[in-house]
Amino acid sequence: MMLSLATNYYAIFLTDVAFITAAHMGTIMLITHLVDAVSIFIIGSLIQKTQLRWGKFRSWFLFMPVSTCVFFTLTFTNLPLSYGLKVVYLSMAYMIAHVSLNFAYNAHLGMISVLSTSVKDRLHLSTRNIQFGMASTILYSIAVIPMLTWLCGKNPTMGYFYTVGLLSVLQVFGYWNLFYQTRNYEKYDPSRKLASSNKVSLGEMLSQVIRNKQLLFLISADTMSNVALFSVYTFAIYYFKYISNYEVWMAYHTFALSIVSFSSSLISPLVVKRLGKKRTYLLAVTWSTTAFLVLRVFGASSPYIYTTILCLSALISGTAGPIRQAMYMDAAEFGYYKTGRDASAFVMSMFTVPIKLGIALATTLAGYGLAIIGYVPGMAATPEFTSNLMDIICFIPAGCGVIAITIMSFYSLTDDNLNTYMEANSLKRADAKS
Repeated sequence: MMLSLATNYYAIFLTDVAFITAAHMGTIMLITHLVDAVSIFIIGSLIQKTQLRWGKFRSWFLFMPVSTCVFFTLTFTNLPLSYGLKVVYLSMAYMIAHVSLNFAYNAHLGMISVLSTSVKDRLHLSTRNIQFGMASTILYSIAVIPMLTWLCGKNPTMGYFYTVGLLSVLQVFGYWNLFYQTRNYEKYDPSRKLASSNKVSLGEMLSQVIRNKQLLFLISADTMSNVALFSVYTFAIYYFKYISNYEVWMAYHTFALSIVSFSSSLISPLVVKRLGKKRTYLLAVTWSTTAFLVLRVFGASSPYIYTTILCLSALISGTAGPIRQAMYMDAAEFGYYKTGRDASAFVMSMFTVPIKLGIALATTLAGYGLAIIGYVPGMAATPEFTSNLMDIICFIPAGCGVIAITIMSFYSLTDDNLNTYMEANSLKRADAKS
């Protein structure tokens, strides 16, 4: 819920509350998210190579969420600073908040490798992870957006501050609960040294990423898919505020999308069982790309039509969401099989790279796109502005979808060859422990 607020509202918080220009907003998003993305490689390496008091992964659930809480809350503050200082302050708070979150979230993903021992288990955990994430957006749309709207009606600056503060605190308790629930899965043994296969330098880990062509295909396609997804999220509030002139519909729109997305995650295992992971992925991206083109033709006519088209898109495109974490574990097994070096924790941390790059590129394109079409906070939406805004709302994600489809066509991991890789890797791990 905390991340949903940042994804949906941070761009408009910068432009319409902190009064950062659209072009500068795009620059802030580009720089901060690039730092955020680069940090993942370092964080993944640290998690891979360290053995802390409460386990390689669980230890990060204790303290980093507190840092995330503090700096995420500061990110949504509009202090009485000069324009230049405000840009620097908000940029630094945003970077620290997201880097802090990367530690806990990447460790969270890494726990999948501890809790699962088969392709089926990993797909199951990946699906459940995404399903609960999607379910949270239902509560977000019912409670958080109305609360934010009500608070901002009284004081926009404090409305954002109180809302993100509450969600950030809940995030802390969420990770502490995860720490407690997994207490029997990672035991600290001070006499145990990391296996030699895990003694991999950052350079070697990066080399594994570069040499792992399946991982590269997955990261590249996911990046384009996430640019499409997050550009739609970023532009939604601008659509309802300036095109439909019906801002309160944002809560209903988000609720409808969350219900459909959650339903899509429930049918995902059935679709994957029939089509396999790759074809499910291609179907999802092709369907959503087509929907964006349809949206351009009919979306501006009514907010109800806009929501309906995106819900129909999410019904099919959402089936790919639950399998993505499992696909990164598949790529990690492929890399271990090919190189003999186990960097599973580091490879799993790569799951977040396309998300970070997707947000960075989507919000950057949004900022520069708004600047190009002459956006000014509180402006009256002329027919020309409305048409131009619909162009960037629809054609950015559609173009990214076409690129993602092209890249993913080269991905070749299947359940059959993965079972072969995992059996061979199990023997390698057993030898490393002996």
